[in-house]
Amino acid sequence: MIAVKLAASVLILASTFGLGKMATGPYQLRVHTLEEWLRFVSHLHPLIEWKRMPLPQALLQAASGQRLLSPVLEVLGQELGRREIAFEQAWQIMLNRLPGLWEEDQRVLVDLGRALGMSDVQYQRAHLAAARAELERLLRDARVERAQDGRLLAALFSAFGVMILILML
Repeated sequence: MIAVKLAASVLILASTFGLGKMATGPYQLRVHTLEEWLRFVSHLHPLIEWKRMPLPQALLQAASGQRLLSPVLEVLGQELGRREIAFEQAWQIMLNRLPGLWEEDQRVLVDLGRALGMSDVQYQRAHLAAARAELERLLRDARVERAQDGRLLAALFSAFGVMILILML
């Protein structure tokens, strides 16, 4: 009987700790996604302004080595090359496919997509700088939310597991 209670206790604690970890996942994913977008915008600026690289090529080069952005931007480049689709529409579709973006994050990136390739270099530079500043703010907010809400959820699930364990014993 004691062995069954011990095994059940271990399973309950492990599952509630696992649930706590899963609950913090969206917060962690958002932080990681925003960090990649911030690196992307930083790399994109010199490619557009100084190297005068064509936009599809600049997008791919700016996203190279980034786990989340590189695959979706490759698909974006393929869609632009295959179909007669407006860049803004393809950009929106790409953003919808990308995990880890919250509504506020998407708004900033949709605005960035409207400016890319549709205007002169000076306007794009100004828009990239504004997008970078906004992404930095969103990243700070996301890190605070991850630290506060994410830890709170993990602690609540852990406390719930301990409570079940106490009631069971």
